[in-house]
Amino acid sequence: MGLARIAWRNLWRHKRRTLITAAGMGLAMGFVLGIACMQDGMFNTMADVMIRQKSGHVQLSHPDWPSQQLMYDTLPQTTLSAVQSTAGAVGAVGRLFAYGLAASEDGSLGARYVGLEPQAERKIRPFEDNITTGRWLGTEAAGEVVIGAEMARELDLDLGGELVFLGQAADGSMANELLTVVGMFSTGINQMDRSGAYLHLTDMQRILALDEQVHQVLVLGEDFEQADDLALAVRGQVDGMDDVLVRTWKDADPTTAQMMGMRDVGLFIMLAIVFSVAGLSVLNTMLMTVFERSRELGVLRAIGMSRLSMMLLVVLESLMLAAVATSVGLALGAFLDFLLIEYGLPYETAEGEGLSWQGITFPPVIKGAFSLRPVVITVLFLNVVAVLAALWPAYRVARVEPVEAMRKS
Repeated sequence: MGLARIAWRNLWRHKRRTLITAAGMGLAMGFVLGIACMQDGMFNTMADVMIRQKSGHVQLSHPDWPSQQLMYDTLPQTTLSAVQSTAGAVGAVGRLFAYGLAASEDGSLGARYVGLEPQAERKIRPFEDNITTGRWLGTEAAGEVVIGAEMARELDLDLGGELVFLGQAADGSMANELLTVVGMFSTGINQMDRSGAYLHLTDMQRILALDEQVHQVLVLGEDFEQADDLALAVRGQVDGMDDVLVRTWKDADPTTAQMMGMRDVGLFIMLAIVFSVAGLSVLNTMLMTVFERSRELGVLRAIGMSRLSMMLLVVLESLMLAAVATSVGLALGAFLDFLLIEYGLPYETAEGEGLSWQGITFPPVIKGAFSLRPVVITVLFLNVVAVLAALWPAYRVARVEPVEAMRKS
């Protein structure tokens, strides 16, 4: 307790210098916490949107579908019915895929057709947000198709125009159908806008002679982080069904999983840069304190204070300085976190809509998300930096010779 009192008294001998150093460290900590809050919010939003729109939280398919994607690698539509009542599931959809030609009177090109249920898909992906002309598919199968804007331009198709689906059906016959264009979408991704086409799942099943079949079932839960529990529940629902592969989003989309695994890297890089500068400030402050108190330190050494106690005295001063800085940093960080969580940062386009990336639409305002982990990491990092910065001044104090130190004015 004696050392602590002495350290606290010494810390405030030069109030201005202490306050400037603590304020600088506190500002750095506060901004790091604010950036971490925004980063967590962006990662959560990006991951949730990307996972929900691309692969769902849990994905069911034929075991060979992920690697080969053959037309015959399907699941019965009863699989979808079986998982819709899964505990923790908020939605489930089935999709059917096919590659073929899209033709009009003015030309043809390769297309990737996706059959889906328009109403159910609203829980998974807001397709309507990418519609630039016309409308989204109706709730009933009526031979409608929504195509990419670039495809419409190349085929010279307008709303109400007729697109010919040409491909091969599952029974070996020629699959051909006359579809009516009811809408056009634009994602900014050339391949998707040039070759993507969506039609009602029932129409797709009829055209491909795959009645009551789907290639993929996506299950959406409350939170992507609970995907493992949801997958376990889904497996219980399909237990006993043959040829059903159940995967979480991590298995279905390893790129996104890897991205999520890197979310803390940015925080540590930021901490290293910011607090390396803060550490130099602490080092400078403590060295100045040691030089200014050389005579006093010599007296303490002469009256019997051990070298270890003198080193601890310097380290305690540095930790107390870090504690003051932590108080400032937490207050500033809490204020910034409140603003980011309550109001967020706008990421909207000129039209007031959210940004689209690779066919995925993000909300126009991305809000921060509070997590205790960055706070704990930042506080620990600040105190470790304070201790490390105090080691050299503490070493110099331990080498003080009483006689020489007391000679100094």
